[in-house]
Amino acid sequence: MAFQVGTACYPTAKQAAEASASAQVGAVVSHGGTAYVMDIGGVADASITYRLQPVAGGAPLQIVSTYTAQPCGLLQMQDGLYMGWMVAGAWIATYAVMFLARAFRGEETNDNA
Repeated sequence: MAFQVGTACYPTAKQAAEASASAQVGAVVSHGGTAYVMDIGGVADASITYRLQPVAGGAPLQIVSTYTAQPCGLLQMQDGLYMGWMVAGAWIATYAVMFLARAFRGEETNDNA
């Protein structure tokens, strides 16, 4: 099962968490009235540890945030194969109907002759 972050899908939940966490690196956030620069302390399948470095200097904070990877909702190869076979089936069905229509039309003209 693939997991989606933004417009990309990743094969594992940990890779999805890493991609999600990397988007936050360098962001400046306010916590308790102090400005901090975000960095990544660690990443696991179900959590991301953020390290907050104070802009004005001082002791860094660590915040552990739970992370739930979202299933991939983008089209994948299996979806493309399924849609391709559906289109091929529609073309085959159309050809079969036209073939039968021509066959019956041909039989009617031979009977009248």
